Amino acid sequence: MEKRVFKNGLVLLFIPRESELVVFHLLLGLGNIFEKEEERGISALMQETLLKGTKRRSGVEFSRAVERLGATVQSSSNYFTGKVVMEGPAEVAEDLLGLFLEVVKAPAFLPEEVEKEKRFLIDLLRSLDDDPLKAAMLRFKRAFFGRHPYAFPTLGEVRSLERITPEEVVAWYERTFVPNNMVLAVAGRFDREKIARVLERELGEIIPREFPFPPKDRFFPASLRIVDCKEVRDSWVVLGFRAPGLLEVKERVAFEVLNNALGGGMYSRLFLRIRESRGLSYQVGSIYVPLLGPSFLCAYCGFAPCYFDTVMSILREEFRNLLNLKEEEFNEAKTYTRGLFLHSFETVASLASLFAFYERVGLGWEFPFQYEAYLRELSLEEARAIYRKFVGQGESLGAIMPVA
Repeated sequence: MEKRVFKNGLVLLFIPRESELVVFHLLLGLGNIFEKEEERGISALMQETLLKGTKRRSGVEFSRAVERLGATVQSSSNYFTGKVVMEGPAEVAEDLLGLFLEVVKAPAFLPEEVEKEKRFLIDLLRSLDDDPLKAAMLRFKRAFFGRHPYAFPTLGEVRSLERITPEEVVAWYERTFVPNNMVLAVAGRFDREKIARVLERELGEIIPREFPFPPKDRFFPASLRIVDCKEVRDSWVVLGFRAPGLLEVKERVAFEVLNNALGGGMYSRLFLRIRESRGLSYQVGSIYVPLLGPSFLCAYCGFAPCYFDTVMSILREEFRNLLNLKEEEFNEAKTYTRGLFLHSFETVASLASLFAFYERVGLGWEFPFQYEAYLRELSLEEARAIYRKFVGQGESLGAIMPVA
């Protein structure tokens, strides 16, 4: 691997791999944490519209040009990053790069396309409540994050999306698609120097603009209970509390292991106790989401309403019981965590995504090679001590209950 930094701040990562594919993966700082209240959803709207035509081709013509090369292209954003990814046959790497640069440097953002994608996102937002588990999770995030940007869907809010104009989308593009906000990873089989010359010529002279990554904020969980009644047959709950953020490395690794012991698989505590032993639920588990800044660990479950008190009691009990985890179970969870991590090294697409992500968030592209060492060296005593600092801190609940 090799890292190059252009004088305008753009970071270029070369990840050579014996493969029939090549991937261009551009990662930027985007999403909820960068948006003001009146801008919520502008990152998602920009990324949805980005591939709907360039200044040279219409959206249909661009898609056809990509598919003629046997390639795929996608763009998206989440809470704090956004990406543009093109993947295709290695023998047409230079042609792929030409199309990739066309969409990154010269998207059209036609007003009619912006309006079309805006309606799509609004419809998608309104459908989130159709899935009771997603609906419960949305309420949990509001109960936990309060007015923090993470409380809101990455798609934005209906009221803010409705007022965003095509001109504002263009301005957002000009603000965010700047070299000092970019990490570009090239993975697979390619001519390193040829690709480097093209990128230096096309991106190396773009003038940087100030784009600071979000500062650390003082966050305290809202610690609320938000329960809504809907036309559903089962109750759905999400219960959780504060957990380490993405950059708290040792603490984060400990929580990833503990999460897998709690509800991360079919041998986990919640699965065995609630589903296999007592048959109270078909869908049960836990999720640890390490974000930039405030993060959470939560357990989720769908069950018949008459079991509400029983299920809530079990969830809270199993959260506490992680402090009594035995050595054998802890080591099994570590092995399972390592296995999940190793999957990220298996394709050129996942490699490009992995290294670009850690470089952009500030841990450095080398972090994936250090992760296993953190995992291997983590002891049960350290994991317990870390967990004890967080368990129950700011407990929040989001739930969907039957109308009756």
